[in-house]
Amino acid sequence: MKKFVVAITAFLILFPIGLLFYKSEVLNLSLIPQMVDDVWNFHLTVKPKGDQLSFSFPIPRSSLGQKVSDEKIRNKGIEVFVDSNSDSSLATWSAKEPINRRITYSARVDLNDVVYKNIPKDYTVNYPKGLQKYLKVPELLPEDVAAIETLEGAILEGSEDKTSLVRKIYYYVEEEIQRNTDIKTIHETLNIGKGSPLIKAKLFNIMARRNGVPSRIVVLARMPELKDEQETKIRFTFSNEVFLSNKWIPIDTNRGYFGERPDSFMVIYRNYEEVEKLISKKKVSYSIQAERARINRYNKAEFKKEVVKSDSIFSKISLYRLPLPLQTMFTTILLIPIGTLVLSLARNIIGVPTFGIFTPILLALFFKETSFGFGMLFFSVVVIIGIGERYILDKFYLLAVPRLSIILTLVILLMIGYAFFSVDLTSVSQKHLAFFPIVIITTIIERLSIQLAEEGVINTLKTLLGTLVISVLVYSLYFISPLEMFIFTNPELLVTIIGLLILVGKYKGYRISEFIRFRDLVRQKKKKESQKYDLP
Repeated sequence: MKKFVVAITAFLILFPIGLLFYKSEVLNLSLIPQMVDDVWNFHLTVKPKGDQLSFSFPIPRSSLGQKVSDEKIRNKGIEVFVDSNSDSSLATWSAKEPINRRITYSARVDLNDVVYKNIPKDYTVNYPKGLQKYLKVPELLPEDVAAIETLEGAILEGSEDKTSLVRKIYYYVEEEIQRNTDIKTIHETLNIGKGSPLIKAKLFNIMARRNGVPSRIVVLARMPELKDEQETKIRFTFSNEVFLSNKWIPIDTNRGYFGERPDSFMVIYRNYEEVEKLISKKKVSYSIQAERARINRYNKAEFKKEVVKSDSIFSKISLYRLPLPLQTMFTTILLIPIGTLVLSLARNIIGVPTFGIFTPILLALFFKETSFGFGMLFFSVVVIIGIGERYILDKFYLLAVPRLSIILTLVILLMIGYAFFSVDLTSVSQKHLAFFPIVIITTIIERLSIQLAEEGVINTLKTLLGTLVISVLVYSLYFISPLEMFIFTNPELLVTIIGLLILVGKYKGYRISEFIRFRDLVRQKKKKESQKYDLP
């Protein structure tokens, strides 16, 4: 290739990639909207008991594995103050008169798994001043202290590192202490080996602190199961966190997680001791509800806010600023250039025969607009009718335009038959009846008729098979949701597609199908050349 063509092609391919890097690294923009499968609409309703002028209650805060947005915390006539330390948030509502009505808090929370693998050994002895409160052991009955000392002597060696020590305590509490929500004191748990989730967390907390490991009890809200579509009331539950290797490691002795917190748990507050009295039913009555956000597979609304907030040129030309109907249209058509790239590779490099350039793309769109099952069935029936009418109408010696008009009429009659069939069977959808599929299928039958007249049935069927294969490949692109959303979010990548198409278009070599087709000639040529140099 000429240097000018090489330079232009390189620019077309690399420039959009540079824009992606600029958006990601300089503007800190996401390259694709976040998934909403683990985004929740969280609702908290609190009402203080008694004539209180102010009261406090924990609320979720953004942290590792948890992003809180769209908070609505203010209530008419009541002031609110949010005290946020490094780990948790505490909201305080106050008024000039006693608060006798319910206070509401709502937010959108995006949850992700938190996983720590291969936690290294920890031999830390001296901890910062801020961690000293997590080493303070609560007061216990003398007999309970004696029982815990005996227990520690049985499960601990005394020479292990902090990580191994924590694991041993975890395995004991998780496996040996059975879950029983009626047991609510450490004393009972040590005597009968059963305890509620809170008591199991407290026992683990005490034993970790007694052995010099900073530990705290975490207040959690467990999200409803995936099958629960409706808004569901949830309760507080409890787990632990221990400070190992300069990180807070999640521990859950109730559900068997070490170094892991699944995305089905939301952290409400990270030190139960500070909010124990505040969340007591004696002080307040509260209700917690959560519903899964399922507006879209991808959270386009949040991404639009992120783009607009960046105040860059991309915020002015983002497709997310368009009306939703236009967004839906561009989501579909932006994958067509990738389909043409697949088609170009198949025709120019591999050598797959197809009906023209756009026919496979149109057929893929036909499948997209209807469905793959209906599209294949309807297309097969129309192809059979098209081949049949070819031999029947040949006897009438009709011109091309009337012949194709007859095909169009047959397609419409077939659609009418399908309409009556779908009315009788409620399980069959009528959404496939539209103008666009009719236009596509009629155009394809026109190409089929021309091919039949020029090259015969055998070659036409080969070309038809190649067209179907490419159409299915292009249609499958619409099942790759990340690709679909990635192109929609970054449409400048279409310029890269142009550069790649130039590379394919400059290829002048043999196609793969030609190597296969003429392999016998190549073998004969090599054989003759070898015989030419053989000695007599």
